[in-house]
Amino acid sequence: MITHTFQKDGTSCGVFVMEMAKMTVMEFPNIPENFHVESSKRCVKKLRQDMAEEILKGSDSRYMFCSFCGNGDLLHPVIAALWIQCETCERWFHTDCIEMTPAQTPNEDTPWYCVLSNN
Repeated sequence: MITHTFQKDGTSCGVFVMEMAKMTVMEFPNIPENFHVESSKRCVKKLRQDMAEEILKGSDSRYMFCSFCGNGDLLHPVIAALWIQCETCERWFHTDCIEMTPAQTPNEDTPWYCVLSNN
């Protein structure tokens, strides 16, 4: 049995489990004797952000999927889906997903900014 800290709320169990799993992998092949996860709201929030960032960095390239629907062309219901890329964050979107009409689509020389880019 491994001793460990406990969450202080009813919503952070996933954060604790993920952090304990990470600690176990980092110690492998040794088995940790205890796990300490700082349980303050500030620390749990930071852990969530760090985990999300790490998962996203390890996931498939954002260039392969629409940042709105998560699908590539082959999975998108529109056979000849048009794509647009944000000038700032470089994410790609199906124009249909962001409800951009052909008349609203800028030409290749005009930068376009998504709602995620803060422009």
